Amino acid sequence: AAISLLNTLLPMLYALAALAYLVDFFREDQFARKATRPLLGLVIVLHAIYLALRTLSFRHIPLASIPEVMTTIASAVAVVYFYVEFRTKTHKTGIFLISFSFIFQTVSSAFISETGNFPAVLRSPLFGVHTGSAVLGYTAFAVSAIYGVLYLLLYHDLKSNRFGIVYQRLPSLDLLAAMSRRAAVLGLVFLTVTIVLGTLWGYLEREHFPHFYRDPKLIMTVLIWFVYAVGAYLHYGLGWTGKKTIYFSLFGFALIVVSVMVIRLWIPTFHVGFEVK
Repeated sequence: AAISLLNTLLPMLYALAALAYLVDFFREDQFARKATRPLLGLVIVLHAIYLALRTLSFRHIPLASIPEVMTTIASAVAVVYFYVEFRTKTHKTGIFLISFSFIFQTVSSAFISETGNFPAVLRSPLFGVHTGSAVLGYTAFAVSAIYGVLYLLLYHDLKSNRFGIVYQRLPSLDLLAAMSRRAAVLGLVFLTVTIVLGTLWGYLEREHFPHFYRDPKLIMTVLIWFVYAVGAYLHYGLGWTGKKTIYFSLFGFALIVVSVMVIRLWIPTFHVGFEVK
């Protein structure tokens, strides 16, 4: 009963949070501004409870079907955005991120079910933390890319001497670059956890997957980690700032998209065996 109730409530709560951010963005309403962060915090807590209840009730991590993946991504987007907002102390970009959580959760709530033959590996706690970290990591990279796009939109407006609503409401270029960077660094941390735990799990299951270290998905994940690690070094080690770091972040996300498409369509990987039947 609690799962069904939360499944119904979450889209409405995300809609309410997105509306608060929308009103604050366009009208700079004081009540909306004060409500955004507490409301989003409440939604994140309830969503975490929902995911925990699903995991305990159905004895698998909620990544076994497309609707389950979508609700997990919706939660991850909200968590990553909340972290970036908390660190940068600015809330003016919330509408651009929480809208995604609302859309993903709405679709998930409409189509999620408990039917299907769930692979036994999804019940492994170690594999659960591994895949959960992967979702958070890649979501953080996507958030970083969104901030990168917002940076370029504002940069283009400034170059064209257009000072409309985007210029008036968005944070400064430096702050957008910092938000993109913080999200990317967070993604790098989670992807590090993903690789370490995935390698450990593969070693423990080497009887079933003796050549796990050759898996294309693992190799591509390490390559993506390396690209973002280089990006972090270019900023913190060599002092790269602004548009250079934004382009590097967007390059990293483009690599993620291309690798997912190529591996999904053309390159075999043992990860396919973990999907719901």
